Amino acid sequence: MNIQSIILLVAVIVVAGFVLYRYLRSDNKCSCCDCCNKNNCTPHLLLLLLLPLNAMAAHPYVDGNTGATEAYATERTKYQILAYSNDSTRDVYRIPAIAKNKKGELIAIYDYRVCGFDIGFGEVDEVMRISKNNGKKWSAETKIADGMGGNENVFGVGFGDPALCLDRESGRGVLITVSGKCIYGYAKADYRPFIARQITTDGGHTWSAPEDITTQFWGKAGAMFQQKETDDGMGVFAWAGFFGSGKILQSRVTKVGDYYRLYAALLLKGTGLKGAYVVYSDDMGMNWQLLGGDASFQAAPDSDEPKVEELPSGQIVLSGRKWYGRTFNIWTFAEGSVTKGSWDKPVNSHDVPTGIKVGANSCNGEILIVRGRRVSDGKPCHVALQSLPKADTRADVSIFYKVLEEGKNYTTATFAEGWKLGMQVTNKRSAYSTMCQQKDGRIAFFYEEEPYIYNMVYVPLTLKQATNGEVK
Repeated sequence: MNIQSIILLVAVIVVAGFVLYRYLRSDNKCSCCDCCNKNNCTPHLLLLLLLPLNAMAAHPYVDGNTGATEAYATERTKYQILAYSNDSTRDVYRIPAIAKNKKGELIAIYDYRVCGFDIGFGEVDEVMRISKNNGKKWSAETKIADGMGGNENVFGVGFGDPALCLDRESGRGVLITVSGKCIYGYAKADYRPFIARQITTDGGHTWSAPEDITTQFWGKAGAMFQQKETDDGMGVFAWAGFFGSGKILQSRVTKVGDYYRLYAALLLKGTGLKGAYVVYSDDMGMNWQLLGGDASFQAAPDSDEPKVEELPSGQIVLSGRKWYGRTFNIWTFAEGSVTKGSWDKPVNSHDVPTGIKVGANSCNGEILIVRGRRVSDGKPCHVALQSLPKADTRADVSIFYKVLEEGKNYTTATFAEGWKLGMQVTNKRSAYSTMCQQKDGRIAFFYEEEPYIYNMVYVPLTLKQATNGEVK
Protein backbone atom coordinates (compact mmCIF):
# COMPACT_ATOMS: atom_id res chain seq x y z
CA MET A 1 0.00 0.00 0.00
CA ASN A 2 1.41 3.44 -0.91
CA ILE A 3 1.65 6.42 1.45
CA GLN A 4 -1.26 8.29 -0.14
CA SER A 5 -3.56 5.33 0.43
CA ILE A 6 -2.41 4.96 4.03
CA ILE A 7 -3.10 8.64 4.84
CA LEU A 8 -6.49 8.53 3.16
CA LEU A 9 -7.39 5.27 4.86
CA VAL A 10 -6.58 6.68 8.31
CA ALA A 11 -8.62 9.83 7.62
CA VAL A 12 -11.62 7.87 6.41
CA ILE A 13 -11.50 5.50 9.38
CA VAL A 14 -11.48 8.48 11.80
CA VAL A 15 -14.41 10.21 10.09
CA ALA A 16 -16.38 7.01 9.61
CA GLY A 17 -15.79 6.03 13.23
CA PHE A 18 -17.12 9.37 14.43
CA VAL A 19 -20.20 9.13 12.22
CA LEU A 20 -20.86 5.56 13.28
CA TYR A 21 -20.53 6.52 16.94
CA ARG A 22 -23.09 9.33 16.62
CA TYR A 23 -25.22 7.17 14.36
CA LEU A 24 -25.53 4.34 16.87
CA ARG A 25 -26.36 6.70 19.74
CA SER A 26 -29.40 8.20 18.02
CA ASP A 27 -32.79 6.63 17.40
CA ASN A 28 -33.80 7.62 13.90
CA LYS A 29 -31.89 10.81 13.11
CA CYS A 30 -28.16 11.12 12.75
CA SER A 31 -27.20 13.30 15.69
CA CYS A 32 -24.29 14.63 13.62
CA CYS A 33 -26.60 16.67 11.41
CA ASP A 34 -30.25 16.49 12.66
CA CYS A 35 -31.49 17.00 9.11
CA CYS A 36 -31.81 13.45 7.85
CA ASN A 37 -32.59 9.98 9.02
CA LYS A 38 -30.48 6.83 9.23
CA ASN A 39 -31.79 5.39 5.99
CA ASN A 40 -30.56 8.43 4.06
CA CYS A 41 -27.15 8.42 5.73
CA THR A 42 -26.44 4.72 5.25
CA PRO A 43 -25.55 4.82 1.49
CA HIS A 44 -23.35 7.90 2.01
CA LEU A 45 -21.51 6.13 4.80
CA LEU A 46 -20.89 3.10 2.58
CA LEU A 47 -19.52 5.32 -0.20
CA LEU A 48 -17.23 6.96 2.34
CA LEU A 49 -15.80 3.59 3.32
CA LEU A 50 -15.06 2.75 -0.34
CA LEU A 51 -12.81 5.79 -0.85
CA PRO A 52 -9.56 4.17 0.37
CA LEU A 53 -10.16 1.12 -1.87
CA ASN A 54 -10.52 3.41 -4.90
CA ALA A 55 -7.32 5.23 -3.94
CA MET A 56 -5.39 1.98 -3.62
CA ALA A 57 -6.64 0.76 -7.01
CA ALA A 58 -5.37 3.94 -8.64
CA HIS A 59 -1.75 3.22 -7.67
CA PRO A 60 0.48 0.29 -8.63
CA TYR A 61 1.48 -2.26 -6.02
CA VAL A 62 4.66 -1.30 -4.15
CA ASP A 63 6.63 -3.61 -1.93
CA GLY A 64 8.98 -2.65 0.85
CA ASN A 65 12.05 -2.34 -1.40
CA THR A 66 10.82 -0.38 -4.41
CA GLY A 67 8.87 2.78 -5.12
CA ALA A 68 6.27 3.46 -7.77
CA THR A 69 7.26 6.40 -9.97
CA GLU A 70 5.10 8.35 -12.38
CA ALA A 71 7.03 6.80 -15.26
CA TYR A 72 6.30 3.31 -13.95
CA ALA A 73 2.59 4.07 -13.60
CA THR A 74 2.54 5.42 -17.17
CA GLU A 75 4.37 2.41 -18.56
CA ARG A 76 1.90 0.03 -16.89
CA THR A 77 -0.70 1.11 -19.46
CA LYS A 78 1.30 -0.87 -22.05
CA TYR A 79 1.13 -4.10 -20.05
CA GLN A 80 -1.46 -6.55 -21.35
CA ILE A 81 -2.82 -9.54 -19.46
CA LEU A 82 -3.11 -12.34 -22.03
CA ALA A 83 -4.49 -14.84 -19.51
CA TYR A 84 -6.05 -14.04 -16.14
CA SER A 85 -5.93 -16.52 -13.27
CA ASN A 86 -8.97 -15.72 -11.13
CA ASP A 87 -8.66 -18.42 -8.48
CA SER A 88 -6.18 -17.93 -5.63
CA THR A 89 -6.11 -21.65 -4.81
CA ARG A 90 -5.08 -22.95 -8.24
CA ASP A 91 -2.29 -22.54 -10.78
CA VAL A 92 -4.73 -21.91 -13.62
CA TYR A 93 -2.23 -20.37 -16.08
CA ARG A 94 1.56 -20.62 -16.04
CA ILE A 95 4.82 -21.03 -18.02
CA PRO A 96 5.20 -18.46 -20.82
CA ALA A 97 6.74 -19.01 -24.26
CA ILE A 98 6.80 -16.46 -27.07
CA ALA A 99 8.33 -16.36 -30.56
CA LYS A 100 8.21 -14.32 -33.77
CA ASN A 101 7.44 -16.03 -37.08
CA LYS A 102 8.69 -15.18 -40.58
CA LYS A 103 5.92 -12.59 -41.07
CA GLY A 104 6.77 -10.85 -37.82
CA GLU A 105 3.70 -12.14 -35.98
CA LEU A 106 4.03 -12.96 -32.29
CA ILE A 107 2.92 -16.38 -31.02
CA ALA A 108 2.40 -16.62 -27.26
CA ILE A 109 1.94 -20.11 -25.78
CA TYR A 110 1.38 -21.10 -22.15
CA ASP A 111 -0.06 -23.77 -19.82
CA TYR A 112 -3.77 -23.90 -18.99
CA ARG A 113 -3.70 -26.03 -15.84
CA VAL A 114 -7.06 -27.78 -15.77
CA CYS A 115 -5.95 -29.97 -12.86
CA GLY A 116 -4.91 -26.89 -10.92
CA PHE A 117 -1.28 -27.91 -10.53
CA ASP A 118 2.00 -28.53 -12.37
CA ILE A 119 2.43 -30.92 -15.27
CA GLY A 120 2.57 -34.43 -13.82
CA PHE A 121 -0.41 -33.98 -11.49
CA GLY A 122 -3.14 -34.38 -14.11
CA GLU A 123 -4.67 -32.60 -17.09
CA VAL A 124 -2.73 -29.62 -18.39
CA ASP A 125 -3.48 -28.10 -21.82
CA GLU A 126 -1.42 -25.84 -24.07
CA VAL A 127 -3.12 -22.68 -25.33
CA MET A 128 -1.96 -19.77 -27.49
CA ARG A 129 -2.73 -16.24 -28.67
CA ILE A 130 -1.43 -14.47 -31.79
CA SER A 131 -0.60 -10.82 -32.47
CA LYS A 132 -0.19 -9.56 -36.05
CA ASN A 133 0.70 -5.97 -35.11
CA ASN A 134 3.65 -6.05 -32.71
CA GLY A 135 1.57 -6.87 -29.66
CA LYS A 136 -1.07 -4.12 -29.94
CA LYS A 137 -3.91 -6.61 -30.25
CA TRP A 138 -4.13 -10.34 -29.65
CA SER A 139 -6.36 -13.08 -31.00
CA ALA A 140 -8.70 -15.05 -28.79
CA GLU A 141 -7.15 -17.91 -26.84
CA THR A 142 -6.93 -21.18 -28.80
CA LYS A 143 -6.23 -24.65 -27.43
CA ILE A 144 -3.44 -26.43 -29.32
CA ALA A 145 -2.76 -29.45 -27.06
CA ASP A 146 -5.57 -31.07 -25.09
CA GLY A 147 -4.52 -33.20 -22.13
CA MET A 148 -6.85 -36.12 -21.52
CA GLY A 149 -6.32 -36.41 -17.74
CA GLY A 150 -6.45 -39.76 -15.97
CA ASN A 151 -4.64 -41.59 -13.20
CA GLU A 152 -2.07 -43.60 -15.19
CA ASN A 153 1.32 -42.30 -16.27
CA VAL A 154 0.82 -42.47 -20.03
CA PHE A 155 1.54 -40.10 -22.87
CA GLY A 156 -1.19 -37.51 -23.29
CA VAL A 157 -2.40 -37.08 -19.72
CA GLY A 158 -1.22 -33.50 -19.92
CA PHE A 159 1.10 -31.21 -21.88
CA GLY A 160 3.10 -28.54 -20.07
CA ASP A 161 6.22 -26.37 -19.90
CA PRO A 162 6.26 -25.18 -23.55
CA ALA A 163 9.58 -24.63 -25.35
CA LEU A 164 9.07 -22.85 -28.68
CA CYS A 165 10.88 -21.89 -31.89
CA LEU A 166 9.56 -20.50 -35.21
CA ASP A 167 11.83 -20.61 -38.25
CA ARG A 168 12.88 -17.18 -39.49
CA GLU A 169 12.89 -18.25 -43.17
CA SER A 170 9.84 -20.49 -43.54
CA GLY A 171 6.51 -21.27 -41.93
CA ARG A 172 7.89 -24.19 -39.96
CA GLY A 173 8.28 -24.26 -36.21
CA VAL A 174 8.47 -26.67 -33.29
CA LEU A 175 6.91 -26.84 -29.84
CA ILE A 176 8.28 -29.23 -27.21
CA THR A 177 6.37 -30.00 -24.01
CA VAL A 178 6.40 -32.43 -21.08
CA SER A 179 3.70 -35.11 -21.03
CA GLY A 180 2.41 -37.87 -18.78
CA LYS A 181 1.51 -38.06 -15.10
CA CYS A 182 4.94 -38.13 -13.54
CA ILE A 183 6.22 -35.28 -11.41
CA TYR A 184 9.88 -34.59 -12.22
CA GLY A 185 10.97 -34.68 -8.58
CA TYR A 186 9.39 -38.10 -7.99
CA ALA A 187 10.53 -39.82 -11.18
CA LYS A 188 12.53 -43.04 -10.97
CA ALA A 189 13.93 -45.63 -13.34
CA ASP A 190 10.57 -47.27 -14.05
CA TYR A 191 8.35 -44.20 -13.65
CA ARG A 192 9.29 -41.41 -16.03
CA PRO A 193 7.76 -38.45 -17.90
CA PHE A 194 7.42 -38.19 -21.68
CA ILE A 195 8.53 -35.62 -24.26
CA ALA A 196 5.96 -34.34 -26.78
CA ARG A 197 6.58 -32.56 -30.06
CA GLN A 198 4.24 -30.47 -32.21
CA ILE A 199 5.02 -29.02 -35.62
CA THR A 200 3.64 -25.99 -37.45
CA THR A 201 4.00 -25.23 -41.15
CA ASP A 202 2.09 -21.92 -41.17
CA GLY A 203 4.05 -19.84 -38.72
CA GLY A 204 2.32 -21.07 -35.58
CA HIS A 205 -1.32 -20.53 -36.56
CA THR A 206 -2.03 -24.27 -36.49
CA TRP A 207 -0.17 -27.15 -34.90
CA SER A 208 0.05 -30.89 -35.43
CA ALA A 209 -1.24 -33.24 -32.77
CA PRO A 210 1.31 -33.94 -30.00
CA GLU A 211 3.70 -36.77 -30.90
CA ASP A 212 5.68 -38.87 -28.45
CA ILE A 213 9.42 -38.48 -29.15
CA THR A 214 10.65 -39.65 -25.75
CA THR A 215 12.70 -42.54 -27.12
CA GLN A 216 15.05 -40.10 -28.85
CA PHE A 217 16.17 -39.22 -25.32
CA TRP A 218 15.29 -42.18 -23.06
CA GLY A 219 12.99 -45.18 -22.91
CA LYS A 220 15.11 -47.65 -24.88
CA ALA A 221 18.70 -48.82 -25.03
CA GLY A 222 20.79 -46.63 -27.32
CA ALA A 223 18.74 -43.48 -26.70
CA MET A 224 20.63 -40.23 -26.09
CA PHE A 225 20.44 -40.51 -22.30
CA GLN A 226 19.96 -44.25 -21.83
CA GLN A 227 22.82 -46.58 -22.62
CA LYS A 228 21.23 -49.83 -21.36
CA GLU A 229 17.83 -51.48 -21.31
CA THR A 230 17.58 -51.37 -17.52
CA ASP A 231 19.20 -49.25 -14.83
CA ASP A 232 21.97 -51.22 -13.12
CA GLY A 233 23.53 -48.22 -11.39
CA MET A 234 26.31 -47.92 -13.97
CA GLY A 235 26.77 -45.73 -17.03
CA VAL A 236 23.97 -43.37 -18.08
CA PHE A 237 20.25 -43.92 -17.47
CA ALA A 238 17.77 -41.01 -17.42
CA TRP A 239 15.08 -41.03 -14.77
CA ALA A 240 13.53 -37.77 -15.91
CA GLY A 241 14.17 -34.69 -17.97
CA PHE A 242 12.51 -31.83 -19.81
CA PHE A 243 13.35 -28.97 -22.16
CA GLY A 244 13.78 -25.64 -20.40
CA SER A 245 10.55 -23.76 -21.10
CA GLY A 246 10.40 -20.54 -23.09
CA LYS A 247 12.73 -20.08 -26.04
CA ILE A 248 14.36 -22.72 -28.21
CA LEU A 249 17.31 -20.92 -29.79
CA GLN A 250 17.75 -20.70 -33.55
CA SER A 251 21.37 -20.11 -34.54
CA ARG A 252 22.33 -16.93 -36.36
CA VAL A 253 25.52 -18.42 -37.84
CA THR A 254 25.14 -22.19 -38.36
CA LYS A 255 22.95 -23.45 -41.19
CA VAL A 256 22.92 -27.12 -42.16
CA GLY A 257 20.76 -28.04 -45.15
CA ASP A 258 17.49 -26.10 -45.30
CA TYR A 259 17.45 -24.65 -41.79
CA TYR A 260 19.49 -22.71 -39.32
CA ARG A 261 20.34 -24.96 -36.39
CA LEU A 262 18.21 -25.15 -33.24
CA TYR A 263 19.69 -25.39 -29.74
CA ALA A 264 17.77 -26.31 -26.61
CA ALA A 265 18.73 -27.01 -23.01
CA LEU A 266 17.40 -29.88 -20.90
CA LEU A 267 17.35 -30.51 -17.20
CA LEU A 268 18.07 -34.18 -16.46
CA LYS A 269 18.49 -36.51 -13.53
CA GLY A 270 19.30 -40.22 -13.24
CA THR A 271 22.22 -42.59 -13.09
CA GLY A 272 25.28 -40.71 -14.34
CA LEU A 273 23.16 -37.65 -15.15
CA LYS A 274 22.74 -34.40 -13.26
CA GLY A 275 21.86 -30.81 -14.17
CA ALA A 276 21.75 -29.13 -17.58
CA TYR A 277 22.59 -30.47 -21.05
CA VAL A 278 22.38 -28.91 -24.52
CA VAL A 279 20.96 -30.63 -27.60
CA TYR A 280 20.71 -29.42 -31.18
CA SER A 281 18.65 -30.13 -34.30
CA ASP A 282 19.45 -29.40 -37.95
CA ASP A 283 15.96 -30.28 -39.25
CA MET A 284 13.68 -27.98 -37.20
CA GLY A 285 13.24 -30.28 -34.26
CA MET A 286 12.58 -33.60 -35.99
CA ASN A 287 15.83 -35.20 -34.78
CA TRP A 288 18.02 -34.12 -31.87
CA GLN A 289 21.67 -34.73 -31.00
CA LEU A 290 23.66 -34.05 -27.85
CA LEU A 291 26.13 -31.17 -28.07
CA GLY A 292 29.48 -32.77 -27.30
CA GLY A 293 28.13 -36.29 -27.78
CA ASP A 294 29.11 -37.57 -24.32
CA ALA A 295 26.08 -37.97 -22.05
CA SER A 296 28.28 -38.79 -19.08
CA PHE A 297 29.86 -35.31 -19.19
CA GLN A 298 28.04 -32.92 -16.86
CA ALA A 299 28.27 -29.39 -18.26
CA ALA A 300 26.40 -27.75 -15.36
CA PRO A 301 25.62 -30.29 -12.63
CA ASP A 302 24.44 -27.66 -10.11
CA SER A 303 22.00 -26.07 -12.56
CA ASP A 304 18.22 -26.30 -12.56
CA GLU A 305 15.90 -25.30 -15.42
CA PRO A 306 18.31 -24.23 -18.21
CA LYS A 307 18.21 -21.86 -21.18
CA VAL A 308 20.63 -21.37 -24.06
CA GLU A 309 21.91 -18.53 -26.27
CA GLU A 310 24.50 -17.97 -28.99
CA LEU A 311 27.27 -15.39 -28.70
CA PRO A 312 28.23 -13.33 -31.77
CA SER A 313 31.36 -15.52 -31.99
CA GLY A 314 29.17 -18.61 -32.42
CA GLN A 315 29.91 -19.89 -28.92
CA ILE A 316 26.96 -21.37 -27.04
CA VAL A 317 26.00 -20.00 -23.61
CA LEU A 318 24.21 -22.24 -21.13
CA SER A 319 22.32 -20.25 -18.48
CA GLY A 320 20.78 -22.30 -15.70
CA ARG A 321 18.45 -21.57 -12.83
CA LYS A 322 19.92 -21.69 -9.32
CA TRP A 323 19.57 -20.10 -5.91
CA TYR A 324 21.01 -16.56 -5.80
CA GLY A 325 21.61 -16.02 -9.52
CA ARG A 326 22.52 -18.13 -12.55
CA THR A 327 24.88 -20.94 -13.47
CA PHE A 328 26.77 -20.18 -16.69
CA ASN A 329 28.90 -22.37 -18.94
CA ILE A 330 30.18 -21.79 -22.48
CA TRP A 331 30.71 -24.22 -25.33
CA THR A 332 33.41 -23.32 -27.88
CA PHE A 333 33.49 -25.07 -31.25
CA ALA A 334 36.72 -26.49 -32.59
CA GLU A 335 38.18 -24.53 -35.47
CA GLY A 336 36.18 -25.19 -38.66
CA SER A 337 33.71 -27.58 -36.96
CA VAL A 338 29.99 -27.21 -36.25
CA THR A 339 29.80 -30.36 -34.10
CA LYS A 340 33.08 -30.76 -32.21
CA GLY A 341 34.33 -28.58 -29.40
CA SER A 342 34.42 -28.42 -25.61
CA TRP A 343 32.69 -27.03 -22.55
CA ASP A 344 34.42 -24.62 -20.20
CA LYS A 345 33.95 -24.92 -16.43
CA PRO A 346 30.60 -23.78 -14.96
CA VAL A 347 30.53 -20.54 -12.96
CA ASN A 348 27.92 -19.40 -10.46
CA SER A 349 27.15 -15.74 -11.10
CA HIS A 350 26.61 -14.99 -7.43
CA ASP A 351 30.25 -15.86 -6.73
CA VAL A 352 31.54 -13.26 -9.22
CA PRO A 353 32.02 -9.71 -7.81
CA THR A 354 30.28 -8.10 -10.81
CA GLY A 355 28.03 -11.06 -11.64
CA ILE A 356 24.27 -11.35 -11.45
CA LYS A 357 23.17 -11.39 -7.82
CA VAL A 358 19.56 -11.88 -6.75
CA GLY A 359 17.71 -13.25 -3.75
CA ALA A 360 17.08 -16.89 -2.94
CA ASN A 361 14.18 -17.26 -5.35
CA SER A 362 15.46 -20.05 -7.66
CA CYS A 363 13.38 -19.14 -10.70
CA ASN A 364 13.32 -19.65 -14.44
CA GLY A 365 14.33 -16.68 -16.60
CA GLU A 366 15.39 -16.01 -20.19
CA ILE A 367 18.68 -15.07 -21.85
CA LEU A 368 18.60 -13.12 -25.12
CA ILE A 369 21.36 -11.44 -27.16
CA VAL A 370 20.42 -8.58 -29.51
CA ARG A 371 22.17 -5.89 -31.52
CA GLY A 372 22.05 -2.23 -30.55
CA ARG A 373 24.04 1.00 -30.31
CA ARG A 374 25.70 2.48 -27.28
CA VAL A 375 24.05 5.78 -26.41
CA SER A 376 27.37 7.25 -25.22
CA ASP A 377 29.17 7.09 -28.59
CA GLY A 378 26.66 5.67 -31.09
CA LYS A 379 28.83 2.64 -31.83
CA PRO A 380 27.11 -0.67 -32.67
CA CYS A 381 27.30 -3.45 -30.11
CA HIS A 382 25.70 -6.65 -28.92
CA VAL A 383 24.05 -6.79 -25.54
CA ALA A 384 23.10 -9.84 -23.50
CA LEU A 385 19.85 -9.64 -21.54
CA GLN A 386 19.02 -11.98 -18.65
CA SER A 387 15.62 -11.85 -16.97
CA LEU A 388 14.75 -13.18 -13.52
CA PRO A 389 13.26 -12.03 -10.21
CA LYS A 390 15.68 -9.96 -8.14
CA ALA A 391 13.87 -10.14 -4.80
CA ASP A 392 14.40 -12.66 -2.00
CA THR A 393 11.15 -14.28 -3.09
CA ARG A 394 9.53 -14.62 -6.51
CA ALA A 395 8.92 -10.93 -7.08
CA ASP A 396 10.39 -7.92 -8.90
CA VAL A 397 11.12 -9.59 -12.25
CA SER A 398 13.91 -7.54 -13.79
CA ILE A 399 16.34 -7.50 -16.69
CA PHE A 400 20.10 -7.69 -16.13
CA TYR A 401 22.34 -6.78 -19.04
CA LYS A 402 25.93 -6.99 -20.25
CA VAL A 403 27.37 -5.10 -23.23
CA LEU A 404 29.53 -7.57 -25.15
CA GLU A 405 32.94 -6.88 -26.65
CA GLU A 406 32.81 -7.24 -30.41
CA GLY A 407 34.79 -10.15 -31.86
CA LYS A 408 35.65 -11.60 -28.47
CA ASN A 409 35.68 -15.29 -27.56
CA TYR A 410 34.46 -15.51 -24.00
CA THR A 411 35.39 -17.89 -21.23
CA THR A 412 32.66 -18.68 -18.74
CA ALA A 413 34.46 -16.58 -16.13
CA THR A 414 34.66 -13.49 -18.34
CA PHE A 415 31.05 -13.89 -19.48
CA ALA A 416 29.83 -14.14 -15.87
CA GLU A 417 31.34 -10.77 -14.91
CA GLY A 418 30.36 -7.23 -15.79
CA TRP A 419 26.57 -7.50 -15.52
CA LYS A 420 24.38 -4.53 -14.59
CA LEU A 421 20.84 -4.28 -13.32
CA GLY A 422 18.64 -2.85 -16.03
CA MET A 423 14.91 -2.32 -16.04
CA GLN A 424 12.76 -3.66 -13.24
CA VAL A 425 9.80 -4.86 -15.29
CA THR A 426 7.46 -5.19 -12.32
CA ASN A 427 7.45 -4.56 -8.59
CA LYS A 428 4.78 -7.17 -8.02
CA ARG A 429 4.99 -10.84 -7.14
CA SER A 430 6.24 -12.44 -10.36
CA ALA A 431 8.13 -15.51 -11.55
CA TYR A 432 8.92 -17.12 -14.94
CA SER A 433 9.73 -14.88 -17.90
CA THR A 434 10.78 -15.16 -21.52
CA MET A 435 11.40 -12.76 -24.40
CA CYS A 436 12.09 -12.40 -28.11
CA GLN A 437 12.77 -9.47 -30.42
CA GLN A 438 9.74 -8.15 -32.27
CA LYS A 439 9.57 -7.08 -35.91
CA ASP A 440 9.66 -3.43 -34.81
CA GLY A 441 12.88 -4.01 -32.85
CA ARG A 442 11.34 -3.88 -29.39
CA ILE A 443 11.60 -6.74 -26.91
CA ALA A 444 8.44 -8.82 -26.50
CA PHE A 445 8.57 -9.56 -22.77
CA PHE A 446 6.17 -12.26 -21.55
CA TYR A 447 6.04 -13.19 -17.87
CA GLU A 448 4.03 -14.35 -14.85
CA GLU A 449 2.64 -11.78 -12.41
CA GLU A 450 0.21 -11.54 -9.49
CA PRO A 451 -2.60 -11.59 -8.45
CA TYR A 452 -2.77 -15.26 -7.63
CA ILE A 453 -0.48 -17.72 -9.44
CA TYR A 454 -0.37 -16.23 -12.11
CA ASN A 455 -1.56 -13.82 -14.76
CA MET A 456 0.26 -14.13 -18.09
CA VAL A 457 1.46 -10.60 -18.90
CA TYR A 458 2.95 -9.20 -22.13
CA VAL A 459 4.74 -5.87 -22.44
CA PRO A 460 6.85 -4.46 -25.32
CA LEU A 461 10.12 -2.90 -24.19
CA THR A 462 12.73 -0.90 -26.05
CA LEU A 463 16.36 -1.88 -25.66
CA LYS A 464 16.95 1.55 -24.17
CA GLN A 465 14.37 0.80 -21.47
CA ALA A 466 15.81 -2.65 -20.79
CA THR A 467 19.34 -1.25 -20.31
CA ASN A 468 18.37 1.89 -18.38
CA GLY A 469 19.40 4.09 -21.28
CA GLU A 470 22.86 2.65 -22.02
CA VAL A 471 22.03 0.89 -25.30
CA LYS A 472 19.36 1.67 -27.87
